[in-house]
Amino acid sequence: MKQNLITVCFSIKPVYSEKIMTGEKKYELRKRLPNGNMDFIVIYTTTPICKIVGYAKVKEVHVKTVNDMWEIVSSSAGICKKDYMAYFHGKDNAYAIELENIRRFKKPFNIKEINKNFSAPQSFCYVKEEDFIRLKKRCSEYV
Repeated sequence: MKQNLITVCFSIKPVYSEKIMTGEKKYELRKRLPNGNMDFIVIYTTTPICKIVGYAKVKEVHVKTVNDMWEIVSSSAGICKKDYMAYFHGKDNAYAIELENIRRFKKPFNIKEINKNFSAPQSFCYVKEEDFIRLKKRCSEYV
């Protein structure tokens, strides 16, 4: 039986999106996840860049207690423990999206170029399959 896989666009601060684009960051950390089984994520870098910079295949989604997750992601999450703990303060669980096959666009682009109805997501938004197919045709390279 075929699973319904989805593509999600995440808003990510420049410091963290750059670490994804250099290969230093292999886990995208989240307090909550979209509904559905993620297949790919599209990376939107927030202010001051405000561009789609790349995309990545979702290898696995991890759900653990905040402390247990730190043991898994500490060397590849692109964040120090102090900032990690502050981000998850008051939460029981942490979510880590493990990324693979990360691709960087040679020319980052405005989010409206995906679809004229798109706007920068507060946290995340869903990307239609036909929009993602078009997006993947843009010139990109593996990280």
